Amino acid sequence: MNYHLPVLLRETLDQLSVTPGNIYIDATLGHGGHTIEILKQGGIVYGFDQDPKNLEIATNRIKESNLNSNFHPIHSNFNQLKKIVNQKIGQKIDGLIADLGLSSSQQTDQNRGFSFNDNSSLDMRLDPLSQNLTAENIINTYSFDQLYEIFTKFGQELYSKPLIIQIIKERQKSPIKTGERLANIVREFYFNRHIRTKIDPSTKIFLSLRIAVNQENTNLQKLLKQSLDIVKPNGTVCIITFHSGEDRIVKQFIKDESSKNSIIANKPIKPSFSEIKENSLSRSSLLRSYKII
Repeated sequence: MNYHLPVLLRETLDQLSVTPGNIYIDATLGHGGHTIEILKQGGIVYGFDQDPKNLEIATNRIKESNLNSNFHPIHSNFNQLKKIVNQKIGQKIDGLIADLGLSSSQQTDQNRGFSFNDNSSLDMRLDPLSQNLTAENIINTYSFDQLYEIFTKFGQELYSKPLIIQIIKERQKSPIKTGERLANIVREFYFNRHIRTKIDPSTKIFLSLRIAVNQENTNLQKLLKQSLDIVKPNGTVCIITFHSGEDRIVKQFIKDESSKNSIIANKPIKPSFSEIKENSLSRSSLLRSYKII
């Protein structure tokens, strides 16, 4: 299997200063790339993932690497961190990492709805077992005003109004049930108006739907707030973001808490040119970290 490449791996490990026997939480386990390196350095890791497929992939990979003795997989959204730390660990932890990007398999797999080329689904739920709302529900049933709020607030889509009019026309013909059809509707809109973009025109619409379905911004705010209670003094929190919306949340949190002398912020770190060349998915990533006082 081609595992997802962890971004800013060396930089994250440098910030965490992993010490053998110390306890770390990987709040977004994915395929386990960051966790494996922490385990190799002797750390104890509690790996959270809301996506059961990711959790299975990472757990099997870690077992195959003979690193599972210090690894504890947890199927949960990271908005439950404090509760689970109290229940399962019983003490504050030494470090926390959250890589907020999708894993490569989530981005490309059919029947998940995250992909522009998915001809089977428009789902976008990280955990279909515990979530009800899907992107298909939103795109086919939400009003103009509701879609406008999602597309502008989460995606900063400049052409939200005419795009929504086009989407509503299309869904009146027949329900929009796949990522491929939605992407083509957006692409056709841009093409007919001769609007050129550096990235796929569908990107912002898909991003905004994913955020809405999984309540990503709300859960990120909960994660940041809970980090103050679950990480030991001198422990470090590393957050890797991939778009301006989530980075703005992290940046504002760090600014607010720094002013209260709750944390000490480190300088943000971008991926190197060589990393971007090796892994194009890292190009928009940004690592912000802070030490708990």
